[in-house]
Amino acid sequence: MRQVIASYGEILLAQTFQILTCNAVHPVEARCCRWILMMHDRAEQDTLPLTHEFLAEMLGVQRSTVSVVTRTLQTAGLIEQGRGSITVTDRAGLEEAVCECYGRIQRIYQRVMPGRYPSKSGP
Repeated sequence: MRQVIASYGEILLAQTFQILTCNAVHPVEARCCRWILMMHDRAEQDTLPLTHEFLAEMLGVQRSTVSVVTRTLQTAGLIEQGRGSITVTDRAGLEEAVCECYGRIQRIYQRVMPGRYPSKSGP
């Protein structure tokens, strides 16, 4: 149990630092793709319970900025928006649009807790 708690703490700290860095240096579009992919990795379905308000808080931007970004992603065919939800329609396209921080976070999970990371794709 001690090892699991220590591993979780290591993952949480590393992920927090990576996300803070990402929020400071990468464009909002790439950061939004990162959040959608991270949620998609942990969900058991393509439709995610994501609101614009939640994404705005996680990305540190105004809700209207999230609306513009998600509309762009929808126009590109990567997602479909519903009321209070986002459906991933082109995961490979999202992976092309995301910054390198997504891969770094994936590798942290895979290194610290091999076999337990619920990724839908490889690193």
